Amino acid sequence: MEAEPEAAAALVALGLEPSASQLDVFKSRLHLLIDGNTSDFDTWVSLISSAEETSVNDIRVISLVYDTFLLEFPLCHGYWIKYAAHKARLCTYDDVVGVYEQAVQAVPHCTDLWVSYCGFAMSAYEDPALVRSLFERAMSLVGKDYLCYHLWDKYIEFENSQKQLIQLATIYINMLKFPTKKLYKYYGRYIIVSSFPHYTTFFIANDSGFMLSGTFAR
Repeated sequence: MEAEPEAAAALVALGLEPSASQLDVFKSRLHLLIDGNTSDFDTWVSLISSAEETSVNDIRVISLVYDTFLLEFPLCHGYWIKYAAHKARLCTYDDVVGVYEQAVQAVPHCTDLWVSYCGFAMSAYEDPALVRSLFERAMSLVGKDYLCYHLWDKYIEFENSQKQLIQLATIYINMLKFPTKKLYKYYGRYIIVSSFPHYTTFFIANDSGFMLSGTFAR
């Protein structure tokens, strides 16, 4: 199918034939952008939006644009997360892990990035030990941050799904060591837990309050 007149004119302006593929189009646009002003963030964002609108299911275009953008702006953690989401739609789990690993190398102390990575691992990995190992790795880097409670909550959610009450107990003990934003709430749960003479009851937070997770003898 031949391009519409306006589209064909745009291709000619890029030095391309009217039959050029979307991949060729974005290669040319990236070439012009890099030769111009790579620090023009708004132009980069516009290019990403264009790729997502015209080639959302073409992983070659998506990868080309995101890889080039993130090479210039590696600290933009939100775009790492978006890139991983595209990979999750169109590629293998290993490809998604590859993006996340690049991301945490570039921005190792970003809580939101670790929350996204660990959330992916919870849905993708069959071996709980692999998920737990990733959480521990994340906690070693951001577990002390004041706003890392989202990651602690995600960790609690995972261990609760595994019915691992000993692991849950360890999480509560560890999280109380650091002054996170939800420390008061976590401490309140700890007081409730420690008040039982014969049983320890663990609770996890949800949108409506607390939910009983399980009991075991002390």
